[in-house]
Amino acid sequence: MPAEFDPDDRSRIVKLYHALKQGDNLTQRAMDSLVSEWEARVQPNTKERSENFAVVSPNGTTTGIVAPRWVFHLFGLRHRATEIALRTETGLIVLQRRSPTVQDWPNAPDMAVAGHIPQNPDGSDMTFLEGAWKEMEEEIGLSFEEAKTSLVEEELTPVGLPYLSLDVVIERTPPFFNTEVRQIFAATLTAQGLSRLRFPDNEVSGLLLVSWETAWSLLGSADIASGMRYSLPRYLDWLAQTGQLLE
Repeated sequence: MPAEFDPDDRSRIVKLYHALKQGDNLTQRAMDSLVSEWEARVQPNTKERSENFAVVSPNGTTTGIVAPRWVFHLFGLRHRATEIALRTETGLIVLQRRSPTVQDWPNAPDMAVAGHIPQNPDGSDMTFLEGAWKEMEEEIGLSFEEAKTSLVEEELTPVGLPYLSLDVVIERTPPFFNTEVRQIFAATLTAQGLSRLRFPDNEVSGLLLVSWETAWSLLGSADIASGMRYSLPRYLDWLAQTGQLLE
């Protein structure tokens, strides 16, 4: 537990989560005050301090209010994320096995690629698509420059519109309120693309290749990542509705 974190802090965080309304009631000045007040109590790690997120509306449009990622997870402020659904040319769904060393859902099955969309280093907004390719390269080693040979479609295809998700773990120290506006993208890996997959950031320990039916059955398990629980049924429905299931 952080040295200055106590039960009263937990109660205040829950109250602030409700008062801030996922960021709708925040100005940049108020955000900066939250950072100043809570950073010493929470003691976020280097990654949580160094990566900035933007508050977004429910459709994913940024509001111009920016802060380190730890603040967003502490108070449930709305921010952007992406999930990339991949499959093989034979129709198998590609899922990842999360590393045992990650904090959230270690060892759990997840979408092939999943991650947050931070601000660019210069402070400008990163698009959903730019964020998707950033995560593709970091998690499975595929770059945008390799799209023509790695993906059958030669690009990532949006699956529906961005949607809102919420995960809450009040018992964690500090409490965890994760409010994301997620955009799903889809693509089919070529044989060359499948052979190129690697895990440079060590957040993925391996891959699972499963049928459409098995993918649905995995959703009944309690031990899957939140992103998969939200995004996989949307993707599987999209495949069926667009006539892309292979016989």
